[in-house]
Amino acid sequence: MGKKETSKKDSSTDPIKWAGTHTFYIAGTDHEDDTVRIPSSHRQDEVLYQLILPTLCITYADMRFANDIGGVQADYPDSKVYGEEYFDPPIELNGAEAIEKFTWIRGAERVTIGPKDTVIEWWGWRDLVIPKLRIRPQAKVKALLTIPGVIITVSQPFVARVQQYADGRHVGGIQVTKRHPRWKPEPKPQLYALFLRVIDGRTRRAIPEAEVTLRTWDDQKNGFVPEATFFTNGMGIVDVADLPCSDKKLILVERSPWIPRTWRFRPLPGQNVRKIFRLWKPTTQTIPYVWRLQDTLQDIATLTGSSRIAVLRMNRLRSASELTPGTTIDIPCFAAIHHVEARDTLERLAAYFCYDDLDELARVNAITKPYTIHEDQELRLPGWRFFQAKRDDLFERIDEQFGVPGGWSRPAQRVLHDDPTRAYEHEVIAVPTVEFTRKHNLRRLY
Repeated sequence: MGKKETSKKDSSTDPIKWAGTHTFYIAGTDHEDDTVRIPSSHRQDEVLYQLILPTLCITYADMRFANDIGGVQADYPDSKVYGEEYFDPPIELNGAEAIEKFTWIRGAERVTIGPKDTVIEWWGWRDLVIPKLRIRPQAKVKALLTIPGVIITVSQPFVARVQQYADGRHVGGIQVTKRHPRWKPEPKPQLYALFLRVIDGRTRRAIPEAEVTLRTWDDQKNGFVPEATFFTNGMGIVDVADLPCSDKKLILVERSPWIPRTWRFRPLPGQNVRKIFRLWKPTTQTIPYVWRLQDTLQDIATLTGSSRIAVLRMNRLRSASELTPGTTIDIPCFAAIHHVEARDTLERLAAYFCYDDLDELARVNAITKPYTIHEDQELRLPGWRFFQAKRDDLFERIDEQFGVPGGWSRPAQRVLHDDPTRAYEHEVIAVPTVEFTRKHNLRRLY
């Protein structure tokens, strides 16, 4: 017969008993009622917690004490002038009713008032509340929290919170946490939350029913693919939780007649991603365009942010069959107007849009030295026109389409591009006129 196998119980995860102390400080405020509240997570333990505070920062309702000090208790540390003759020998109060009657403290089982310190004891399954603390604004008092012994398991740590309120409003606090030695944090879920608000850049009013398209990067397709579509509510807000993380995300915000906005970002697990989009209504203009063999009416409509019918009506045409290669038609476009964003400088914008020097862009916009610009300021960019990129548009193809040398077309808005040669779908792009490219030098800054 073989040997009988025995198994040993792993005691490393057994509950443990923990005791400890924690020192912290309570600062006074300018409010009438400073209150400290201490709830605990261990409500089943028959353990008396202990808090030690300076005696004279606690309000005492005892009339004899009030009369002895002149009727009004000063705020700590000014109250130290009373000396140590009070509460010597110490006074012990027992029972919630007596304690609250003389000190306003709620939830305590025993309070021992000494000449310097007051010791407050309460059961762990109760909340301790100390109202009407008397601490001078900008001053602070030292407090000592003692936990005599609590049972801690792997799944249930000890947690005590010290919360400070001023006139009923939570203004601060600390948290004391002790975990089992074998506890390991759970892996963070690979999820994030998204909060967006879409507003009119000029009026700051919310834009409801704006379409927010969320795209994620697909390595196999080497591009962004649609992940979800949301619409802003009446407050212009999209608030979504538990979205899956990935290295690359792209958001497109559209709402006619505003110019669309594009934003590229990378969410982290557990992150609350927040963004405010300011949309601007465009100034439109009409420009001549030479129809090419490879053009389609839908492509031109998408490029100009209009519809096929609008393009036909603009040129008094009945159908797309009347459009033949070499025919010059009129198409709409957005006037090249840049609204200054945070961290923009006139020097950067002049270089990005290839003006000969800073003065050229400053003169057009009536900006004088020292060339200070402010956020949301409207800057005209003569020599440029804004369009919307089609799906899988390459900047070099856009250059070819409008007859400008390669390398000139570029993103009109500040958006991160992993591939600087390719535009995002419906992204606003800047295209110069042929005359502008002849008079200025190309600078690749995108």
